[in-house]
Amino acid sequence: MYNTIPDYFRKKSMEDIFSTATMQKSWLIWEPEIKKLLGNKFDADQILQLGDHLSDIFKTTGEAGRAQGELSASGIAWESLVCWYINLCCAGSRVVAVKKMSLVPKCIRDAITVNYANFTCNTESDITIIVFPNLSEYNSDIDNLAIKDSQNNQIPNYKKDKFNSEISEFLAKRDFNHFELGIIQCKTNWNDNAQIPMLWDMIYSVGGFKNNHISIGKNGFSIQNIEKFTYSFVTVPSNINVKYHANSVATKRVTNLSGGNYWGKASQQGVAKSLKEIFTNNFSNGVRNNSLRIDLKEAIPFFALGEPLNYLNI
Repeated sequence: MYNTIPDYFRKKSMEDIFSTATMQKSWLIWEPEIKKLLGNKFDADQILQLGDHLSDIFKTTGEAGRAQGELSASGIAWESLVCWYINLCCAGSRVVAVKKMSLVPKCIRDAITVNYANFTCNTESDITIIVFPNLSEYNSDIDNLAIKDSQNNQIPNYKKDKFNSEISEFLAKRDFNHFELGIIQCKTNWNDNAQIPMLWDMIYSVGGFKNNHISIGKNGFSIQNIEKFTYSFVTVPSNINVKYHANSVATKRVTNLSGGNYWGKASQQGVAKSLKEIFTNNFSNGVRNNSLRIDLKEAIPFFALGEPLNYLNI
């Protein structure tokens, strides 16, 4: 149990996040606050409810200054907290949040590439959400997999207990059309950054361009060919003494994002939803038991020290 391909990627993602100095420093302050909110015997609902408190948790590390270094560290910390929360809530599901782009299979990276004449670039993908297909390979123990190609032939170089990036790339290419993908742009500041996700979402939402110098995807992979694609914005926000409402310019810029607009507080009608709502809105097809809460309820006993999900550090 909890040794599937999605679990493999979730663990790699969390190990990468907790290896950074920013996360290690922040976690010393965040962990007591998180445990205070959860209590000793927490359940799935209490974990999901953390989405209403992520901003408060984040702010316990202090308000960032305006120096570039402070802004950068603050942004990395917020991305890491959001990525941790999503992976925690999705434990046991086929939904995985990845911050380090090099962990994402290359064909998926190719699919979100924007080409402008001879120049290629990718969106500011602070977090990439991969919803793995509901196929047997992604629901089975890695150690017992029998990886086969599209003609149902056994892959000769696959070895038991040796799941690696080569195999994950093969599967991602073979099953590309069955994947779902979400891009999340995380920003501590709302006012200064809201126009960026708005413009990127516009680019990805266009099926084709009249200007043939602009295209999306490369090497034959495009988001037009996957099962589902969403683009979301998640903010603290850290703007001081700003009251957001439905008619605020910053709010209007992200109102119609394909994946929605979220923050680390309780939902406010017409302004932003709590991050806990992103699972039902965007990634419900990745659950195993027809309910994220059931997946999470079954996973909680395995968060303990010595258990397979202890890398979530809760």
